[in-house]
Amino acid sequence: MTASAETPPTADLAHATASPAASSPPPTVSLRGRTLTSADTTGLRRNELGGWGVFAQGLAAAAPSVAIAVVPFALFTAAGKGAAWAAVIGLVIVLLIALTIGFQARRTVSSGSLGTYTGNGLGPGFAFVAGTSLLLGYIGFATTGALGGVLYVDAFLFEIGWGSEATWFKLLLVLIVVGVGVYLPLRGATLAARYELAFEVLALIAIAVIIGASYVAYGFRIDSEQWSLSNLGNSATFVAAVTAVGSYAGFESVASLGAEAREAHRTIARALLRVVLIIGVLYLLATYPQVLHFDGIDTDKAVLPQLADETGVSWINTLVSAAVAIAFIVFVTAVTTSAARTLFTFAHEGALPRALARVHPRHGTPWVGILVVGAAALAFAVVATFSSAGRLVFDVYGAYVANWGFLISYLLVVIATPIWLYRIKALTPASATVSGLAALGLGYVIVNNVYPQPEWPFNVLPLVFGAFLALAVGWYVYLRRARPEVARRIGSIQTLSVSEQERLADLGIVAVLDGGPAQTRSGSEEPEQDPAI
Repeated sequence: MTASAETPPTADLAHATASPAASSPPPTVSLRGRTLTSADTTGLRRNELGGWGVFAQGLAAAAPSVAIAVVPFALFTAAGKGAAWAAVIGLVIVLLIALTIGFQARRTVSSGSLGTYTGNGLGPGFAFVAGTSLLLGYIGFATTGALGGVLYVDAFLFEIGWGSEATWFKLLLVLIVVGVGVYLPLRGATLAARYELAFEVLALIAIAVIIGASYVAYGFRIDSEQWSLSNLGNSATFVAAVTAVGSYAGFESVASLGAEAREAHRTIARALLRVVLIIGVLYLLATYPQVLHFDGIDTDKAVLPQLADETGVSWINTLVSAAVAIAFIVFVTAVTTSAARTLFTFAHEGALPRALARVHPRHGTPWVGILVVGAAALAFAVVATFSSAGRLVFDVYGAYVANWGFLISYLLVVIATPIWLYRIKALTPASATVSGLAALGLGYVIVNNVYPQPEWPFNVLPLVFGAFLALAVGWYVYLRRARPEVARRIGSIQTLSVSEQERLADLGIVAVLDGGPAQTRSGSEEPEQDPAI
């Protein structure tokens, strides 16, 4: 079954809401001549995932088990005893972002995720920029995740005596990790979500043994220095919060399941908050006890095995290595799922080659996009395997570039959301405050990534991301000039909830999503704006 990139026939908003009792939203809604194509009609399998499946996608994409193994020490390196407060600040900023995205998710859903949401407030041009930024982040994480999976599988096999330094063996590991990371998304979102949740929980349980032992070894007393309010007066604590925010990247991937989730508007909005809150609690529970034992840590070795040795649970090390290796593979599966849906959405809107909009006839998945992401991960991992710089160096640099994709897309969506809510007469003081604070927090994070200027090569890696994004902007400029009807369709695949359609119809709003005139029952119109940049 091949999904068509053509736009279905138009239906008027008032007509679309004439039957609120209908079991599903209408395929199209006409808003000032711009047709919104329902996400339900694009060919992806409907009602594929329930609440747990959507939650599993966000949890696996954020990969808390992987982050717990590295983030607490990174926070300690930057902020010392202020690491716990840095984790708190990071949680607050990301929670504000999740709440802001949820303001839109309760009203409209899409497979286009944050790109579509950004377009609602800022127009198709910014929709393409935000979607491309997120896509670069997902592809970057898929490639570095594959490399991380290879590293940890390799380490685990050496621990049990099955490892090898032979090049053919390393390439075999690359093929296995990428193969599994591609196979599960190809088979369907439900199967992928089932394995994602199971293996992520397994990894967290194994790591919890070490974390629990860290608490017990320190004794039943509180390290008051970590929770001293004086840490909030130290700029290093806020610098470390930059890393804390980055550790949540991937949580928003649940928004890419708008065409496949059951009761999508409610399920996705809830999953956003649940993923962030649960991961935030995990980070806090893991950061505090690890900092208790960091004074004598060897910075040239993995942190968790050292903690296990120090706290008397070294027997868990082999299991933790295996669990983290599997968690990396699950991570690749999750971000590949989201990246493929972004490619699929852009292709269905006509902005990318039509082949990317093809849906597997049996599994109902965007198989071409999945294979494209898998090919990128495979190529990156193979190059890193043969590079003299080392696989770990490639992993670190690639992840840093990918993080910029998430930061830019987050910033654009928190700016766009209050604008859209204002246009549809849904902006409240609370939503405006939350979105504004989220924008300020993200602005702080972005500034601290470039000033003071980091050392080489981290000072040029943002430029690498910028170069990729510039190519995307150039492509959009071409579309706007050569195929303006296609440029205008970007961000148009989304499904308004039935209650939102009814509310808009009651208000008499005819054009609200693209910045055009909003007509009320009295017949007055707002000034028309150009929706594209």
